[in-house]
Amino acid sequence: MNDQTPAKCYCGSISWERNIKENRFTCCSCKRPLWQPIETAPKDGSLFLAYMGTDNIEIARYDLERNEWWIDAYAPPHIEKRWMDAWMPLPEPPHE
Repeated sequence: MNDQTPAKCYCGSISWERNIKENRFTCCSCKRPLWQPIETAPKDGSLFLAYMGTDNIEIARYDLERNEWWIDAYAPPHIEKRWMDAWMPLPEPPHE
């Protein structure tokens, strides 16, 4: 992950903290995770949230064998990176 500063949060804050272990930026004011530039998205096959524009969010991954981005909800399931604006790691699942 690069050290590029994320964009301003929805709450208006430009103050953020970085958790290196979780590969996540969090707003210091509202504690909401922040979207990161799509150029920094993982290319190791792990799943992440992709912002597709116009409030469309999908679960995406980079397919190492095909060397392209994949979003399984689409047919065909691959998609070009140019349609993705930003990304963030998947949130933690709920705990029982």
